[in-house]
Amino acid sequence: MPHSTHPSHETRPPANPVVNRGKVVIYRVFDVAEEIDLSRLESVLTESSVESRVKVDRKHRPSVVVRNAPVRLRLGDVQIRIGENTVTCEGFATAMDYGVLSIALHLNIPSGTSWTTLIELAASINASAGSSDEIDAVCRRKSREVTEQISTALKNPSEWEISEDYVLWFLEEVEGIEKAADLTTRADIPALLLAERTDTLAPPSRDGILENTFQYATDDLVIIDWNSAIVYEPSGQMENADIIEFALTHLLEVRYYDDVLDRQLAQIYDAVDERRRSSWKGRFSSLALEANTRFLEISEIMERVDNSIKVVGDYYLAVVFRAAIRRFRVLDWQQSITRKMNSLARVSELLQGEMNVKRSHMLELIVILLIAFEILSALLKHG
Repeated sequence: MPHSTHPSHETRPPANPVVNRGKVVIYRVFDVAEEIDLSRLESVLTESSVESRVKVDRKHRPSVVVRNAPVRLRLGDVQIRIGENTVTCEGFATAMDYGVLSIALHLNIPSGTSWTTLIELAASINASAGSSDEIDAVCRRKSREVTEQISTALKNPSEWEISEDYVLWFLEEVEGIEKAADLTTRADIPALLLAERTDTLAPPSRDGILENTFQYATDDLVIIDWNSAIVYEPSGQMENADIIEFALTHLLEVRYYDDVLDRQLAQIYDAVDERRRSSWKGRFSSLALEANTRFLEISEIMERVDNSIKVVGDYYLAVVFRAAIRRFRVLDWQQSITRKMNSLARVSELLQGEMNVKRSHMLELIVILLIAFEILSALLKHG
């Protein structure tokens, strides 16, 4: 049974182990459309560019069920600038049916790289991510190239200006590590995950990160933080990385639709206020229809996101997925969306109620006019 590991840690910095095989995966996740037709996508791309449908959980397939497996594309070599150096990464794009495109850049870690050097690399990646002409720009350009290539498979394409970024350290061989749990005592994991190369972290900060450590067997390990993760997997299988990427795309979608609801509610409130202030008290039917339409659209899309991956039981990948969702605070965003959806539904009800009142007043006026007409006609006949 997979479990969370809560090791005891000393306050002094751990040793400086050496990584002999591994890679760092740099993610940028974009919302590019309302929906991606994955079958259509496969038909419009050449076989050389399609990597595969993403499959997870080979050991315990029943624990994770993917409704419509994403399609992964090979992007070839991608050059990015990290610090003062230009490096070559292997690029991949993963298309989700709910309109998300994840760009992943795989940078091999040279054999014999010390943990201190990894921390320096992490700090350089973070610094480069803040530059508009570095990692973010390269990944967005690749995203645009892919979306143009698969444009016929996109429904209502659009580009949201916000993206999710994440760094995953995928380690296959670390010198001196006999069991995966040794990594938590022999390597300064919190410093790597936080890209902290100057300050020594206090015990509460270290323990807060290391409590999100998960293992299935003695030879594997996953540690998840809010902006980076470590996966120790000597077999080289990427299922844990894929499941974290799934959670990251979910985070982007809930953030996107939370923003959509913010803008939609603001527009409706402004429109209502404008019509109330104007001399023409126009009907609110168009606003009510717009609110109802948006409510149904977002409900359908969020249901598709929620149903894109199902976890069953407490097998390892299910535990990792739930941990990533929790660490990314996806549930908090979902609760925010629920509140705003309820507000949107309430606004729609109020607008519909006002329309009904106006119709009722109009009908009363028509009845009064008809009665007056009948009375006037009778008087004229007998006058």
